[in-house]
Amino acid sequence: MTKVEGTEQQVNDLYNLLKNRSFNISHKSTPSYDEHYEFVMKNPYIAWYLIYENFKCIGSCYVMDSNCISVSLIDGSEKFLSTVLDFIIQNHSPLKEIKSVRPPNFYINIPTNNALMKEQVAKLGWTEIQTTFSLT
Repeated sequence: MTKVEGTEQQVNDLYNLLKNRSFNISHKSTPSYDEHYEFVMKNPYIAWYLIYENFKCIGSCYVMDSNCISVSLIDGSEKFLSTVLDFIIQNHSPLKEIKSVRPPNFYINIPTNNALMKEQVAKLGWTEIQTTFSLT
């Protein structure tokens, strides 16, 4: 895994991942490259990584100040989920709990239609805690 530092190659890799995602939570349409570039340069996460296999970018992950971990892997790379989550847990600690704002532990949001990731996370011993709905 490589920490996102905003190099041109990293921005391009992240944009290619974004354009080719099978599952989304935070957006319904792909932002323009310029919007994406601006977002990456702001780097709103505690930690943000690109995931590579044989020099090919296969995904990204980040840790938010809410203690949320996000993992996005290209189709066929799901086998790396456990390794990615282990890396985050070994290299980062959850921020201190803030009642009704931030839980004391890491958690992960998974798109409703990503059954494979749900199954994998459950097999790793993570507990399902809620289902979230959005007024769209």
